[in-house]
Formats: sequence, structure tokens, C-alpha cells
Amino acid sequence: MSKQGHTSKSTTKAYRSKQLFMGTVAILALIIFLWGQGPNSIESRQPSLKSATQIEEKESKDALSQADLAKFQAVYQAIQSSYIEDIDKKELIQGALKGMVGATQDPFSEYLTPEETQPLDDSMDGSFTGIGVQFTIKEGKVTVIAPIDKTPAQEAGILANDIFIAVDGKKLEGLDTQAVVQLIRGKAGSSLTLTVQRGDSQFDVDLVRAEIPLTTVEGKLDPTDKEVGYLKISQFASTTYEELVDQLDQLRTQGAKRFIFDLRYNPGGLLPTALSVTNLFMENGQVLMQVQEKDKQAMPYFANDNEYGKEKVTEPYVVLVDEGSASASEILAVAISENTDRPLVGTTTFGKGTVQTVSELSDYGELKLTIAKWLSPEGHWIHKKGVKPDKQVERPAVAKAITLDSKTPLKKGDASAQVQSASLMLDALGYDLAETSYYDEKMEAAVKAFQKDQGLEVTGQVQGQTSERLMDLTRDYLKEHDPQYQAALDLVKQEK
Repeated sequence: MSKQGHTSKSTTKAYRSKQLFMGTVAILALIIFLWGQGPNSIESRQPSLKSATQIEEKESKDALSQADLAKFQAVYQAIQSSYIEDIDKKELIQGALKGMVGATQDPFSEYLTPEETQPLDDSMDGSFTGIGVQFTIKEGKVTVIAPIDKTPAQEAGILANDIFIAVDGKKLEGLDTQAVVQLIRGKAGSSLTLTVQRGDSQFDVDLVRAEIPLTTVEGKLDPTDKEVGYLKISQFASTTYEELVDQLDQLRTQGAKRFIFDLRYNPGGLLPTALSVTNLFMENGQVLMQVQEKDKQAMPYFANDNEYGKEKVTEPYVVLVDEGSASASEILAVAISENTDRPLVGTTTFGKGTVQTVSELSDYGELKLTIAKWLSPEGHWIHKKGVKPDKQVERPAVAKAITLDSKTPLKKGDASAQVQSASLMLDALGYDLAETSYYDEKMEAAVKAFQKDQGLEVTGQVQGQTSERLMDLTRDYLKEHDPQYQAALDLVKQEK
């Protein structure tokens, strides 16, 4: 049936390059892991670029002429001789390099100074401290791809496609990814305030940075049917394939005969891991994905047990996806969609499908450059489109609620995103309240009824224990009311 729609420690960058997509190209996750230490994207590292002299001597229609270089020299000399303050030569050169890459207007290509490359290297070496969210710069705005499962960002209610407006009052629009990372990252236990835009609403969210769990796969048996195994894959890290195989073996031993694989809010990770995991579901010779460089034919990558592992998922299964499933998650989802008859359930995925390399610029840093796009097995480009599920199922409305600020009271007459979230929570908990951003008499009555039922002081205002109890009960509600999971469970029971 055909339907359209992460990084191990390595001692050298050469080894890292070999591991990441044959040392040539790799999937650009189009995401930034805000794990305190900087970005972590699926990419390959290249040898140092040729020197300026080598480039100048190269006979090519695209090479810079002496006249071109003279223009740079003239501006450089003017700044050095006439600018009212002293400026370091290296800073001028770095500024010119940033400007050159910025001229591509590609948010996923950038020049990184040596100081800016360190967070990238740290994250590739496994530093996981931060708020647990991934973002991209879209039209100059910091746009969330997905929060990581069980992190401060997810617990605070951050959603895919939220826009970060400011960090601790500092505006983010127009900043590059590295500047944003520098503002958001920090030590575990330190706090920050994010100003977030969601649709027409704007609100502040207070978060505390934390250590992000290293476990990327969690497995358990469905409590209502012990023959159904549930596996949540939160990202594609260096250990994910081994974790997944181990969890599969454990669940099989416990009696699982069919599976639900959950890719919701999985923002991606390492390409080698994505290929190995996808290979679990494919027959030898099937196309896993394709990469197409500029002016070249697409190059397919085939399922190969000798290269990616001999383990297979032969049982019936269903895959859960949503708008937070991106990059490597989409490689797996679209391969299953096009190569198998197994269904995808949920909502359309994020839609990330470009490829980049990272090249060293000697002591001047690194160049991250988009050089290709990745395609589905059938040759479709899912970029900005996503992968459509076979069965469309939305999450409950309350899933979009944000964390309530227990210190600031919400009362009759208020109008805000916080009020809207409180109304969603009350309605989900059975207090028959339509979604509203205005705190009216009906909402006040619902709050009083909730406080009375919970044995709290009846004030008609949402703050303190009332806020905390609302959030706790809403979390419990969402665990127990997951229509996407229920739809997947119903389907997998029918799968042969």
C-alpha cells in the first residue's frame, strides 16, 4: 500500500564525520536542542575548507575576482583607519563571514565562531542540561518544533509552533540561533522567563533548567490488554536503537504480540540512528529515504540488515505521530507510510526535510550550510508539508493549556492566556465551561465549585493551591484521556 503524505561521544571529529552519513551529507534536523549546552542537529562534519588563496586560484566562474576581493579590502581598511573605536581584525573577518552566509537568507545555514561551535560540540558529546525544547528560526521568529518528553518545556505546556518572543525581557526576533541558545541555556536549577506567542495570545512562562533524561525509549504493556506493547521514542540519540531493541525483547518476553510506537513530540536526532530504527520495520532492499544534492539525481539509501542491524519488528503495529514529530521521526514515519500497510495515527507531522554539512574553517570556526534535501522512499519532499496520518485524531483541547502562574491571581474581569488555560482545565475536569480568555461570572462560579469539591478555600480566584490542583488534575486527565492512543489501540487490535 502506498500513501503520500543524536550523538555518541567520539574522540575525534573525523570519527564523528564518518559516523554521520558517510562523511558527506546528513539530515539537518532543522532544530536546536536547548539542552543547556547548545544545538544538536543531524549533520556531518567536513575537513577544513580550502584557504582563501586556494579558492582565489581555483579556475571557476564562481571564484572571487581580484576586483571583488579589493572591495572587501577597501571596506576593511576604511574601518581600521577611520572607525572611532578600536576593533579587532578577527572580529571584522568573522562579521564579514556571518554577513556572507546571512545573504543566503537560509535560517539553517550559518557561520559559527569558535566560541559558538563549542555549544554544538558539547551537545554532540552528550551534555543534556536545559529546558528541553527544539526550535528553528522561521521568518526571523524563534519557532518551536517540539518540546522533549518529560522536560521543563513540556511540563510548562510549550507546544509545537509556539513562538518565543523574549527571554527574561530580551527580544529574540532577528537573532540567529546561536544568540538565542546563549540566552536560553544555563545551569541546572537556574530559572528563566520565556515570553511566548501562541496564535493571537502572548504570555510569560517561568521555567527552571534541569538535567534532561538520557533514556530515549520507554516501554510498557497496555494496562487493558497485556498483548499490546507500548513504546515511546522521545528522540533519536546514539543509544536509541539499542534501547528500542532491548525494550522490544522485554515486552515480547512479557507477552506482547503487537505494538504501538509513539513518535509524538519526537523532534528528531541522529541520522544513523534514524536509519537503523527504520530498518527494523523494512525488508532488505526497500528504500529507507533519499538525498538529493544541488543539480544531482536523488541518491537512495536501502534497508540492509548487515549495515543497520538484523533485528526486525514482525508483529502487527501502529505508529502515533503529531505536529511535534520532526526530521528523523518523519524519516521513519514516511518510510512506514510508503513501504508498508501499517497505519499512522494522529495529526500531520512538522515537515522538515533539508540536509546540511558542517565544515571547519581552521581557527575561524565552522560553516553550517544547507546543501541538499531529503526525500521519502517514493521521492516526495515533505518539507513544510509534513507526513499525513492514515487516521486523523486530535488531542483534547486542554492539551494546549499552558502552566498557570500560581503566584498571580486570576479573578473576575481578567482577560489573558492564563484565563483561557484555566477555562480549558475546568471544562476538561467536568465543570461545563466553554473556552474563554475572559474571566466572567460563569467562570467564577466554576472556580468556586472546583474549590469546594477539592476542599480548598472558596475565593472564586485562581491562584496558589487552586492553580496547582488544577494543573495536577489536568495532567492526570491527559494521561487517562488520550484519544490518539485509544484510536491506535483499537486499530492495532484489528491488525493481523
